[in-house]
Amino acid sequence: MYTKRAIEVYQATAVTTTPMIDTMIELLNEMSNVLADAESEVERQTDPDISEPMKKLQYALFELMAVIDHGTEEGERLFLLYIALNQALVTVQLHRSYDLLPDIQLKVKQLSEAWTAARRNQRLQRIQSDKL
Repeated sequence: MYTKRAIEVYQATAVTTTPMIDTMIELLNEMSNVLADAESEVERQTDPDISEPMKKLQYALFELMAVIDHGTEEGERLFLLYIALNQALVTVQLHRSYDLLPDIQLKVKQLSEAWTAARRNQRLQRIQSDKL
């Protein structure tokens, strides 16, 4: 009984204390997994129903869009990239353009890699500034 409550408290605390960059990387990695599953579904079936995975992907994109700093040029460019990804997801859903999935997956992986590199650089800067 206490273990279950401790797990719930830990999970709630972890969510509120996780750095935003880690959350963004997790979302992008989850998007990559969902895209891989959707691609597998498309390969296995002649008429796949991937509407639920597409909705999950769009929801994740909206979560990412919500944390963008629109006051910077980089933030605006990132926002436009997220919009382009969302439009591609809509095209996949409406027109069954499954050939777009690999390109979407590639962009999501590139974003995840870029954010991972940014996190690494951020941590290195903190370590170096602590030593000085």
